[in-house]
Amino acid sequence: MAGPGEGMLVVTDLDGTLLDETTYGFEPARPALEALHARGVPLVLCTSKTRAELAPLAARLGLDSPFIVENGGAVIVPAHLLPAPPGWARREGDRVILPLGVTRRALVAALPEVAREAGVAVRSFTEMRAAEISALTGLGPDEAALAGEREYDEPFVVLDLTERNAALDARLDEAARARGLRVTHGGRLYHLAGPTDKGRAVRALVELRPAPPGASTVGLGDAANDVPMLRSVDRPIVMPRPGGVFDPVLAAALPRAERAPAPGPGGWARAVLAVLAGETLPAVAL
Repeated sequence: MAGPGEGMLVVTDLDGTLLDETTYGFEPARPALEALHARGVPLVLCTSKTRAELAPLAARLGLDSPFIVENGGAVIVPAHLLPAPPGWARREGDRVILPLGVTRRALVAALPEVAREAGVAVRSFTEMRAAEISALTGLGPDEAALAGEREYDEPFVVLDLTERNAALDARLDEAARARGLRVTHGGRLYHLAGPTDKGRAVRALVELRPAPPGASTVGLGDAANDVPMLRSVDRPIVMPRPGGVFDPVLAAALPRAERAPAPGPGGWARAVLAVLAGETLPAVAL
């Protein structure tokens, strides 16, 4: 059996989790990032962000580990970590791409039908310029342009929506599933994607990764689209939203998950350091 921390893998969402939801900064998380590095524990970013966004962010975080983009649309692995990739993977420079999702072209074509069947009007990223994406997300102009470089996922907003509700979520997802697709909801946006999710991507990565028997996986997330990821790890940790509340979909799906003590990178760091110290966090309280 693996010793404490030996072979551990930590998988994390970004916005509202490792990154501050408003500033996108991660400085309060630095002690935990350094502790993971010192212990040799890989940190896998698992997010709705694009490959174009993740590559520079991973460099700023000092990571040389796989990352999962566009809600599980693809797993991106440094080539030196996967010398014998599966036949369905492709090599691009120093990265191996493991595509799991549906192409953006197919998603953009299907979205109007999904919206019409759900009875709503929508506006997707493909219709937006970088300035509009920037205003919607709070990203700077350069970062917003990178966010628009989708490959396996199409974010969209529902027009004239005053408050998100479960009935609308269900109608959108039902219409998508009738076409072999899925709709999920992140912190700010809806996402139309293929029949994959963060959980499937995590499982695909774990299957490819050599690890000692008994090695554990830990996941941290704060939104409904993190449910599949958190269900795919040994230790799910739910991050609170600003104000200390938990996403109701996430809390209902994972009532026995551990909960981080605070939102954003500060709470993320405290949760990760507790895991590395062998501590157990309190369970989510509904």
